[in-house]
Amino acid sequence: MSILNLNRIRLWMLRKQNRNILIKNRIIILGDFPYFKLFKGSKCIIHNNVVINSDFRKTNTALAYKCKFAMGYEGIIEIGENTHLNGVSITAYKNVKIGRDCQIASATFITDTDFHPVDPVERLKQVTKKPFNLDTVNKKEVIIGDNVWIGWGAIILKGVEIGNNSIVAAGSVVTGKFPDNVIIAGNPAKVVKCI
Repeated sequence: MSILNLNRIRLWMLRKQNRNILIKNRIIILGDFPYFKLFKGSKCIIHNNVVINSDFRKTNTALAYKCKFAMGYEGIIEIGENTHLNGVSITAYKNVKIGRDCQIASATFITDTDFHPVDPVERLKQVTKKPFNLDTVNKKEVIIGDNVWIGWGAIILKGVEIGNNSIVAAGSVVTGKFPDNVIIAGNPAKVVKCI
């Protein structure tokens, strides 16, 4: 079976699997089928020519994981056209928006939430499987601009904004807001160079 026909079958399966996954025309799935966890009010919007790479055998990059997309009850993930995701994990409880023409390396983790309540009483309720207030879990949208390159193993945390044409160095832990045309590196990440 040709790669083109295999990709058509995968797209059909993806659309059939969940109506909350909106594919704007054509995307390319390489290797293992990506993992999607969606709830009724959540959605994943994938624009044209996005590459979702989970191909451990044939890829020219060192993949650590397959691509994973997890959305909370009202979470939205939107991925701009021509963006390449290589073994990336994205979690949205609110909103993660990735621009067009981005390159995101393997083992990168992007999240707009803390996952657990900061308040120790609410967190204890969660751990002991008692009802807890989900609104006590912090969440703040993540916005990644166009033509952004995120290096291997970067962690992009809630509330982050990365400007157009910027680069995030491998292994960086990113919090805060960054302008266009900069290189961001470190833990915590800071601007180390203007492009």
